[in-house]
Amino acid sequence: MNKTAHFWGWVLLFVCFVWGVEFSLVHMSLDSMGAHTFNGIRFLIAFITLAAWFIYSKHGFWRRLDKWLVIHGVVLGFLLFTGFATQTIGLQYTTASNAGFITGLNVVMVPIIAWLWLRQTQHWYVWLGVALATIGTLLLTGGLSGFGEGELWVLICALGFATHIVYISRFAQTIDALSLTQVQMITVTVLSFLSAFWWEAESLAGVTQVLLSEGSFVPWVALILGGTLGTAFAYLAQTLGQQSLEAWRVALIYSTEPLFAALGGFVLLDERLAMLAWIGALFIIAGMLIAELVDDDVVEELLDEPNADVK
Repeated sequence: MNKTAHFWGWVLLFVCFVWGVEFSLVHMSLDSMGAHTFNGIRFLIAFITLAAWFIYSKHGFWRRLDKWLVIHGVVLGFLLFTGFATQTIGLQYTTASNAGFITGLNVVMVPIIAWLWLRQTQHWYVWLGVALATIGTLLLTGGLSGFGEGELWVLICALGFATHIVYISRFAQTIDALSLTQVQMITVTVLSFLSAFWWEAESLAGVTQVLLSEGSFVPWVALILGGTLGTAFAYLAQTLGQQSLEAWRVALIYSTEPLFAALGGFVLLDERLAMLAWIGALFIIAGMLIAELVDDDVVEELLDEPNADVK
């Protein structure tokens, strides 16, 4: 990889750290508000954050809009809404470990979707990295103890996130990243509030009281952290990063999210990891490093070297 790709790889790794910490905060926040209500406020904060940056940088958001940017932004926004909504709903019906593992399946789904949709061939070491990261996620989170309603919701979440990554890899290089990200934020905000109005009227009506109560510290931290770094910055970084990074690299970097979620759970929720979980964390890191640090030219040279001596 070139230096630009390496830079964005580290940026997206930081994004995974934020998401991992936020995982525990969101889980605690769902005790006081509905999933769609939480996501609506979160993405509204993300929209305001990007709007402030537009004003500061004189980006000219409205002048850059065209038909295809809006279409792609709305489609990507719908995929994001699907991912966040189903994950948040699923967390109400299943354990955090099960949700973490199933969400991590998007690492496996991305190269499959890219192969089926974009006809992108994958090197053997990509699949090796994916396999190690998947096994690591399974060990880290304890695997599946049963497949019920919650697990089904989170499986849809993983598919939504995986499709979102592949979709961006298809169009990120031809569209203004800032404007595309903002259209996504607007789309998810609107869809989340409409869903909250339809399914969570009581939660939506009482959200002001929740946020002004004495126990509102955790929801506020979750919303502000999630809206700024975990959403506005995260998906702007993903859109910019995928101009240099292939979809499978992004998916593999995102496989570290369960590791950071486990660390966040240890610090914030006093959760303890078993020995198998720590082994799983090492598998995740190994899988990421294999696919991130192996150089295509070096691999091809090593594979061709035995044939070079044949007369």
